[in-house]
Amino acid sequence: MRVLICDDHNLIRAGLHRLVASFDGIEVVGEASSADEAVMRTREVQPNVVLLDLSMPGRNGFDALDELRRVAPDTAVVIMSMHDDAGHVREALARGASGFVVKEAAPAELEVALRAAFAGRVFLSPQ
Repeated sequence: MRVLICDDHNLIRAGLHRLVASFDGIEVVGEASSADEAVMRTREVQPNVVLLDLSMPGRNGFDALDELRRVAPDTAVVIMSMHDDAGHVREALARGASGFVVKEAAPAELEVALRAAFAGRVFLSPQ
């Protein structure tokens, strides 16, 4: 599985990169720090799954999700967010996300979410 990580914080991206790369059979093929860069990098590296933060300066993750659905319809998108309210989850699913993981989730939960998205299933953090 090929994964692109998108978060506007350098330390978060670096930590996610190390974590995701440690999962068996998963390769991190790129990183992005903004919604625009997420779309551009998705076109370049053609990941199977994009791990996308919702809260970014400028265009947010929902805007990126809308564009990713248009330009890379076969790429699954897992939203990650510090927001755990039902409204954000419903909106993400309505816009075509394959999963929603809260940032306080356990690392194993992120792995389950990525694998579910890759397999065409939906995963939601229990929180």
